[in-house]
Amino acid sequence: MIRMLTTPDPRMLRIQLGIELRRLREEADRSTFEAADVLGCKQPKMSKVEGGSQGIKPEEVVQLLDFYGAPAKQRRYLSEVAEQAAKRNRPKKYHRDAVPDWFQRFLALESAATELRLYEVEIITGLLQTEDYARSTIQAWEPAADPRVVEQQVRTRISRQGSLSRSRSPLKLHAVLSEAALHRMQGDANTMRSQLAHLLTMSELPNITLQVLPFAVPNRIAVTSSAMLLNLPEQRLASVYLEDFFGATYLYEPEDYTRYSVLFERLSAAALPHRETQALIAKVLDTYAVTRD
Repeated sequence: MIRMLTTPDPRMLRIQLGIELRRLREEADRSTFEAADVLGCKQPKMSKVEGGSQGIKPEEVVQLLDFYGAPAKQRRYLSEVAEQAAKRNRPKKYHRDAVPDWFQRFLALESAATELRLYEVEIITGLLQTEDYARSTIQAWEPAADPRVVEQQVRTRISRQGSLSRSRSPLKLHAVLSEAALHRMQGDANTMRSQLAHLLTMSELPNITLQVLPFAVPNRIAVTSSAMLLNLPEQRLASVYLEDFFGATYLYEPEDYTRYSVLFERLSAAALPHRETQALIAKVLDTYAVTRD
C-alpha cells in the first residue's frame, strides 16, 4: 500500500516553476537572453530552468518576476513555490499534493503537455465540458459557494480548453469515457443535450480521439476510478495523475507509467471505435430530447 505524502516533490515544483516562468516571459515579450542578463547568467541556464531540469534560487525568481511585471498574487504564489523547490528532500517514487496548491500545479502541467490520455468514470472530462455542464458540476460539489467563486472556476475550466485549439502544437487528447458519464444527469435535460451535442462536435477534431466504454460489453474490464496520463517531452516528464476528494497524486516512475499505459490501452481496446462512439452519444442525446418534451 502506498503511503500518501503531503510534502511536494522538488522535481514537480521545478517543472511547474519553469512552466510558469516561461509563460510570464512570453507574455512580457522577453527573450531567454534578456532574462539571462537579468540574472547575470548564460542563456542555456534559462532554457534549463524553464524546462524544469535545473533549479533556480528563490531570489533569482523574484528578480525575474520583477522583470516580467508579474501580478502581485502570482508573485506571492510563485515565490512560495520557489522556496519549496529549493528545499532538499529525499527523492520519492510518487508525489502527493494536498489542497490548495495541487490544482494550480496541475494547470501548469496540463498547459505544457503535448499529449494527454484519460479515463473518466462518473462525469465528462473538464476539457470537453460546456459552461453550463461545468457550472453544474462545480455547484453540485460546493452548493454553498459564493457565485463569484463558482463563475471564476467555470472560467478557469473553460480556459483550459484553449490547449485543444492553440495554434502551436494543439494538445493531443485521447479520452475514454464510461457510458455512465453520458447518463449521469448534471443540471437539467437542456444542459445534458447541449453537452452531448458538444461532445459530438469535439469528437470530429483531428487532435481528439473520443471513445465510450459501453455497458453492453461482455466481460468488460472494471476500472472504478479515473486516471490521466500526461506527456511533457520538453520537461522530459511522463506522469500519471490521480485525483481524489482532497488532492492529487503524481506517479512518474517508468514502471508506474507503463502499467497505467497498458491499462489505458486495454480500456481503449474494449471501448467503441470512433463512429460507434458517436452513434451511442447521439442515441443518448435523443433520450434527453424526449425528456425535455
